[in-house]
Amino acid sequence: MNDPSRPTPTNAIAPRLWLLVAGVVVLGAIARLGLWWAYAGEERGLAMLWPVLGTGLRYDLVVGATAACLVGLVCAPLWLLGQRRRAVRLAQILLVALLLLFALAASCEHFYYAFYKTRFDPIVFGLFEDDTGAVLETIWNDYPVVRGGLGLVVAGLGIAWLTRHAGQWLEQHWRWPHRRWLQVSVVVVQCLLLVLLARGSVGTFPLIRRDVTVSTDPFVNTLVLNAPLTLYRAARVRGKETDIGSDPLVGLRRQGFTDLRDAALAAGLPSGDPAQVRAALFPQVPGAPRALAQSPHVVLGLLESFGQDLLRVDGPGNDMLGRLRGELEHGFQFENFIATQNGTHPVLESLLLGSAISPLTRGRNASLTFDTSAALPFKRSGYRTVFIYGGGSDWREIGTAFRHQGFDNVYDARDIRQRFPAARGTEWGLYDAWLFQFAQELLEQADAQGERVFMVLLTTTNHPPFALDTPRKEYPLDPAVLGERGLDNKAELRRMLATYQYQADQFGAFLQALREQPLGERTLVAAAGDHNLRSHYSYDLPSQQPDVDRVFAWLRVPPAFIPLDNAPDTAALAGHADLVPTLVSLALPGERYFATGRNLWHGAGDGGVALAQYQRLYTREGMLLPLDAPLLHAWEDATRAEVRALGQPASLATRQQVRRVTGWMALRDWHLREQVVSRRH
Repeated sequence: MNDPSRPTPTNAIAPRLWLLVAGVVVLGAIARLGLWWAYAGEERGLAMLWPVLGTGLRYDLVVGATAACLVGLVCAPLWLLGQRRRAVRLAQILLVALLLLFALAASCEHFYYAFYKTRFDPIVFGLFEDDTGAVLETIWNDYPVVRGGLGLVVAGLGIAWLTRHAGQWLEQHWRWPHRRWLQVSVVVVQCLLLVLLARGSVGTFPLIRRDVTVSTDPFVNTLVLNAPLTLYRAARVRGKETDIGSDPLVGLRRQGFTDLRDAALAAGLPSGDPAQVRAALFPQVPGAPRALAQSPHVVLGLLESFGQDLLRVDGPGNDMLGRLRGELEHGFQFENFIATQNGTHPVLESLLLGSAISPLTRGRNASLTFDTSAALPFKRSGYRTVFIYGGGSDWREIGTAFRHQGFDNVYDARDIRQRFPAARGTEWGLYDAWLFQFAQELLEQADAQGERVFMVLLTTTNHPPFALDTPRKEYPLDPAVLGERGLDNKAELRRMLATYQYQADQFGAFLQALREQPLGERTLVAAAGDHNLRSHYSYDLPSQQPDVDRVFAWLRVPPAFIPLDNAPDTAALAGHADLVPTLVSLALPGERYFATGRNLWHGAGDGGVALAQYQRLYTREGMLLPLDAPLLHAWEDATRAEVRALGQPASLATRQQVRRVTGWMALRDWHLREQVVSRRH
């Protein structure tokens, strides 16, 4: 006869649900400790770790309890049908599988942070939007996939063994009440407790919707959430960014403004009248229109992973520039140029469309034409507009999308190979030499025919897998000059430096060829890195966040088109948002353009401002974040190389400056969303 105090298979489900919660808590703590020891930096004491672990525990309980609720719901039908032993076995299998998935997500995020210097964000979904095969090949070549896979197998076996034995032990010691009503009460209480833990709060809002700030140090705050929750938040952000919805004011409200008038007044406009807002968003370049024959060609280059920080270790024994070195003196190099976004496609949409919403030009939106496009002022002025990409134009649908943005032609690797059958490359695209040669020939042919060209170039070589199986000029390289911060794998680091050097050298050769012929006297050239190289250095965040965000930028204007009244302030803060306004202002007097930034040729009396990922604002005082409640991380010194790790409350004037910048962000967001909404309905 069975002793009612002994556990039955039905009762054995409950211990496994609580084992799942405990397992998530343990794995979450291990993941945070791993990120802490790898990236915290020596100046952060252990005292800063305890708030992370304490608050992180609450979020781990949310994930663990949610998973336990799901397991309980899946197993409940078997229990109700009387198949109790099968329900217990299923609970055990799901317990192991979910803990293993948690461990896999945490491991992937650890390496994601090493590369992007951020937890999971919407860029993670690029795995399914880029060339997925190429991404997977890069992961296979650059990360310890085999060792990691074996480690997960071992972890899975360990988790299975440990939870099985722990479950059996709990079965033996889990005291179940004799009376039926008490049994029901215990089940109800446990269910309510799991639901409460899954919600994380008894207040109005669940824990997941609360702020995760536990410190004035942004790095510390990033460690609070666990991998499943950062992935969940990334998916929510992506969904909100991609799904424009039916309300053009939704983005404006997310930035803290009640309506269009509120944002317009914050931006410094006299009213929120939509017509006046649109007029302010599309200013007109001073001066009389110039005849096409007297207008310059305009080349805008976006250079893959061309960060600024590696130029600090450029020297005779470690040549980072090649032939670009001799060209820099013929233009203006901007020392504090901030990348608007942290991925190539988001930067493209920000640069060419003025959009913080990304991806904006995917799916249904790929066939829409946005009046904010950088190509349209040139097209209206009679220019031929071309986009040249070293990869395939099916990447992120740019072949379709950019043809609708005023580009007459979108050339890709197929077109370049058709012109140069010997062209070779990696899985990401052709080597940059072929792209620049194709661009040069196109410019020469257009010039000979009396055309004027607006040309956007996008390189690919300085990208994982950092392969250079192509003839090239050799220059000295020395990974040792990066010091202790440099990547431990020196062979991989050398390959990174080589592709960085190669891109610079080929860009320099392109510029030299232009300069040495009459064509160069009627060609404006602007170029910037899309984002940093990322994984070559170990960054101490947030102190070295400026180096993560800062990229190479350079501008050359032929003498005939140099304004007489001013010159660029190359030390002022600037960013991708300033490039198109500058080029239109120099090349197209009398034309209108989308006001994403300032004309770099005019001095920045306030030292300039620059947005990074539409989350951080750089000013002459330092780095400000978050934008809705800004803390100021002041510059450590006049070099602007680093900021202070701990933020301080910003002054009233600085908060007003931030609100003015976010006001303009909100107005641009409204205008872009309104175009999508109006054309869909």
